[in-house]
Amino acid sequence: SFLCLVPEEAKTSSCMEEGGYDTYVHDALGLVQACRASAAPCGWPLAPQPLDACHPEATFYEGHFLKVLFDRMTRILDQPYSLNLQVTSVLSRLAAFPHPHLHEYLLDPYLNLAPGCRSLFSVLVRVMSPAGGGGGDGDTPLKRGLTIPPMQVIGDLMQRLQRVPHFRAKLLLVRRQLMGLVPGEQMDHAMLFKGVVVLEEFCKELAAIALVKGPPEGPP
Repeated sequence: SFLCLVPEEAKTSSCMEEGGYDTYVHDALGLVQACRASAAPCGWPLAPQPLDACHPEATFYEGHFLKVLFDRMTRILDQPYSLNLQVTSVLSRLAAFPHPHLHEYLLDPYLNLAPGCRSLFSVLVRVMSPAGGGGGDGDTPLKRGLTIPPMQVIGDLMQRLQRVPHFRAKLLLVRRQLMGLVPGEQMDHAMLFKGVVVLEEFCKELAAIALVKGPPEGPP
């Protein structure tokens, strides 16, 4: 489940009175209804359709648009807060559309993937990130254009947070700053902390959308 991706030590929404999961379910209901209405003229199938032809030797390509979004998601801990909001907003809207293949690709955590392929869930689980992550604060292998082996976002996330003294208190402070509850102030690793907050909220949003949509109908 998307709700289980972020480790408890990195979650801060439970410390706040607002921003609970119920709010996301309510918002997802309106989003899904709006996407269904706008897609109604397209005549999309209700259930996944078998392919007319399949070439097992062919390499799957998610398309340039999704590739850009997925690539950006792999850098969620190392890029500006505003950019993370834009990327997650586009992905959540795509996930709300009623096409069964899109639903399966973006919201099914148990989707079988061929070697080298990725889905939204796998991108969140396995992120291309600098080994020994230096975050966005200095020189990294990623910035130097080197190939970085995939790491689990959970493991990378906790390793990086635990290197920061009093990370839990600082993470909560950043969340309060983003909510406008306390004045903003400069601090080290702010980009990392903001990325963690966005990651937690995005996982709740995806879980709510999946709940509201329910599983797609089975094949005919």
